[in-house]
This record gives sequence, C-alpha cells and structure tokens, in this order.
Amino acid sequence: MEKVCELCEEKATNICFKCFMYYCDSCFKFIHTKKQKQDHIKENIDPFITINTKCSIHPNNIINLFCVEEKSKL
Repeated sequence: MEKVCELCEEKATNICFKCFMYYCDSCFKFIHTKKQKQDHIKENIDPFITINTKCSIHPNNIINLFCVEEKSKL
C-alpha cells in the first residue's frame, strides 16, 4: 500500500523513525532543517516492506509496541 506524506498528503518517499512520520522529499527537508530535528535520519520507504507507524484501529496513535512471536502454523 502506498504511503502518503503526513503533511502535504502527496506520495511519501521517506520515513523518519524519530518523528514516526512519513514524508515526501520536500516536507522532510522543510521539517528537518530546524535545529531540533537535524539529527534525524531520512530512511527511504521500501515498497516491498510494509512499515506502519500508526495504529490501523486508532490512527491518531503511534505504534510503539508489537508482538514478535510467530503465530502461524508450519
């Protein structure tokens, strides 16, 4: 599923794991030129690996805990 920039709602190309937000290139640059966020690292979104930063049931909540146990049967 294609991600959208959480500021301008265009196609997101980057994710910031410190902000837990998706950004397009121009919004990432705009937000991260400020002194407080200059140390944040821009990660490209991989279209083959789905990463969700917000809860699908509670979209205003950042996902900060997840289960790492495999539940499928082999």
